[in-house]
Amino acid sequence: MIIGHSISNASGILQAIDEPVAMLLQRTQKHLIGLSYLAITHAADMARSLNRVAALQTNGGPSMIRKRYIGGEGGIITLDVQVSRLGNGDSSYLVGTFATVNQADLVANADKIPQRLWLRAKDLLGVMRARDAALGADIFADHAWGILLLIYLSEAESWIATPPAIADHLALPATTVERWLRVLLGRNLIEPVDSLRNAVQLSPTGIRRVERLLQERPAETAARSPV
Repeated sequence: MIIGHSISNASGILQAIDEPVAMLLQRTQKHLIGLSYLAITHAADMARSLNRVAALQTNGGPSMIRKRYIGGEGGIITLDVQVSRLGNGDSSYLVGTFATVNQADLVANADKIPQRLWLRAKDLLGVMRARDAALGADIFADHAWGILLLIYLSEAESWIATPPAIADHLALPATTVERWLRVLLGRNLIEPVDSLRNAVQLSPTGIRRVERLLQERPAETAARSPV
């Protein structure tokens, strides 16, 4: 359920916030205005929030972020926030729409630990790199999966995935990365590259599908044929 909105400047400093949102955060409007949104964001969600906001395209589509806030009484408050960037450059501003999260949904997803998914993504990317080093990268062509994993990891590791950074991390030509980014954008797996910040981020669809794959486990063979 939507409870209200906020407006921040380009640096993330709150300029206005609806009273119902302030009340849910256990603070007053007067106390919140002038604070950075990071000042009330749970430490474990800061990197992901920074990367999502940095990758917002000016006057483009919004980004949905489920994040935890530190309430004025010290408790943790989980909210869904849809954020859009309006205007240009330093004169742009961020508009946030806050919605409550269904408690049953939180309980149902409690086992989807972000750290576990991050470790699995890191392991998979590590295996790909070791494979390429041992057997030769030229005989494999799963560049799209490597790019998706790297973008996913960038949010957990507090760095912005730019096309040059992706090319450097995966040892790929810039033209190859650019070509695959166009394909991934066409499949709605990533957001349009922000021309101002040159940042790449997964779309909500991309996050959902990558995390679904990261939670998969290979089926064990029920029976083996006799030698």
